[in-house]
Amino acid sequence: MKIVIEYPEKTVFTCQTRVRITDLSASGHVGFDSLVAIVNDASAQFFEQRGIRKKAGSIGRIYADLAVVYKSESFFGDTLRIDMAIGETSDKGFELMFRIHSEHTEKIVALAKIGVLFFDYETHQVTSIPEGILEIAGVQGPAVS
Repeated sequence: MKIVIEYPEKTVFTCQTRVRITDLSASGHVGFDSLVAIVNDASAQFFEQRGIRKKAGSIGRIYADLAVVYKSESFFGDTLRIDMAIGETSDKGFELMFRIHSEHTEKIVALAKIGVLFFDYETHQVTSIPEGILEIAGVQGPAVS
């Protein structure tokens, strides 16, 4: 079964990274494990730029799931542009969407999405999105269930 990821129209954040020699697989292109690390770093930049801390008091964000669709190869020295958008939202979280583009080949390297939930570390339960987070993240209006 093939995973399908459709990147939304509105990009809310963009960052770049350069492919390091340690990002390459035995086949000489960016390995799947490194691509996951690139997505993780981009998400950290997204939240940091918006002032959304990993853990504010007892509430923090957690990543519930991750999906990646590989589209083309990327090699040592490539500059990757990572565009990010907000996908589906609910009262407890949202999808953080990624479009990774090679500046060298001008091809999309991968599409990815992370399910972001908010977690209360005192009660050890998933909780509602803290007030204002969706607006800070680039989504206008209330969350949709």
